Amino acid sequence: MPIFDVFDGIAIHVFPREHLPPHCHVWYAEYEALINIRTLDVFVGWLPAKQLKKAIAYISVAENQQDLLETFYTLNPHIKRI
Repeated sequence: MPIFDVFDGIAIHVFPREHLPPHCHVWYAEYEALINIRTLDVFVGWLPAKQLKKAIAYISVAENQQDLLETFYTLNPHIKRI
């Protein structure tokens, strides 16, 4: 599993062979959510509120958001950048 980062028990992953929208998988314990990197919306899954808030705060940092997008498109060259 390509791990992008881990903090406070929260693991953020970006995978190859993915689909739009550009997103990352966020795990905390047995919970998983797919979060749109650009809009910060959860479109699949669920995380406890405290961990979701931390994950979104992390992803929303401009440098992290740009790095996540770059990683997503690098691992998924079949997807056109939007």
